[in-house]
Amino acid sequence: MELPEEQSTLIHEITEDEVTQKPSLADQLRSRREEIAGNKQVYLPITGYEEFGVVARHRLMDRQQVEEIGRKVIGETRERGERNMRILLDTIINSTSGFFLQSEDEYDEILNAQEGESPVITWTDFARYLGWQPMAEPDSRSAVYFVFGYNEFAIGQYGILLNRWMSNTGLKVDEELLGEGL
Repeated sequence: MELPEEQSTLIHEITEDEVTQKPSLADQLRSRREEIAGNKQVYLPITGYEEFGVVARHRLMDRQQVEEIGRKVIGETRERGERNMRILLDTIINSTSGFFLQSEDEYDEILNAQEGESPVITWTDFARYLGWQPMAEPDSRSAVYFVFGYNEFAIGQYGILLNRWMSNTGLKVDEELLGEGL
């Protein structure tokens, strides 16, 4: 029984396409830094409305905006727990730039037919879209409470997701924050 002759590739026969270089660590880090620096917005699923694909789009806030929220809230209350909750609420409110329905990798604006098909942009808009009818002059904090069913733990959990993203905009929300693989 004859064994087939093994063919070996000679070095001069290797084409350029077959030679791939792994990027250097510095190149990989530069690429990651560009990705992080370029990511200025995120779509977060609204707690309690995930099965419908409802997400809010948030923008990255700068330090000055966060400081303004802090100064405003410090002037409103001295109680630490209430102060923290108001700062969280105002961060959620001020970073929001719209509400969307997510299907696969597409985001469609939620349009309010009762408002002439106008996009739902603010928490007050979204609360009204859900049927909120405030007794007094509507304010955004009350709207957020309404959307989350007056559940401060749900608001807190949502705020944690937002704060984690703001502290590291390179996070992939579905995979790293929510634990879901795409």
